[in-house]
Amino acid sequence: MTTVRINRKLRWPSQFCCYCLAASMFVPAAALSGVNPRVVPDIPGVIRHGPRNTRELALTFDACSSRGRGKLDTAVARVLLQTRTPATIFLGGKWAKDVARALRPLVSDSLIEFGNHAYMHPHLMRLSGDSIAQEIGKAQRVITGVIGKKPVLFRAPYGEVDARVAAVAESLGLIVIQYDLPSGDPDSLISEQAIVRYVSSMARGGSIIVMHVNTRGWHTAEALPEIIANLRKKGYSFVTVSRLIARRKLPGRASLR
Repeated sequence: MTTVRINRKLRWPSQFCCYCLAASMFVPAAALSGVNPRVVPDIPGVIRHGPRNTRELALTFDACSSRGRGKLDTAVARVLLQTRTPATIFLGGKWAKDVARALRPLVSDSLIEFGNHAYMHPHLMRLSGDSIAQEIGKAQRVITGVIGKKPVLFRAPYGEVDARVAAVAESLGLIVIQYDLPSGDPDSLISEQAIVRYVSSMARGGSIIVMHVNTRGWHTAEALPEIIANLRKKGYSFVTVSRLIARRKLPGRASLR
């Protein structure tokens, strides 16, 4: 799948959040109009998908911090719990602190794993190495306190990651995870059925799908049950990111087990 960066002249709705630039993060060229695509190169140490010779998929959710008090999309959480669907949730540190009580049902479910999504959702590539380490490290401490275990996965805010950001995250003992299938759920112009059709048709073996669980996805909870059902009917099974990449050889570290 060809991936592209969004032309900076394109205007997005003001409600766009976290990966809002980023659902633009890496949107398929076929979904865009009037934008000059530029292929995004792979970055050493950054994982965008699992093995392609598998029928496993990873469903992931970003929970982006903001200046206001964070909120959990309880409808999304309910779908995951009721359908017994494994998922990986990347927690903003401040967001996790804001919603710690509401997170308890997900934290207690063995099918759900959690990763680090920085503390205040900054543009990490604009920061010094020390500031990047402080952002990720503060989130790591807060998230560990909320969920009772230290995350081993990290996803950069806005999908903005380069070799320097990846190296800092790895120095803190984290594996850098991005994605290859953005759902488009923060875009108010994309309908529930458009999200369902797109994700259901574009998923491949090893895909890492990204959606939102911080109430900034417009039709996430409505689209999610049908996406899960459609992909299971196609013979795919959902696993956590850790399970998806467990057999992958990671530079400088042992494979996950």
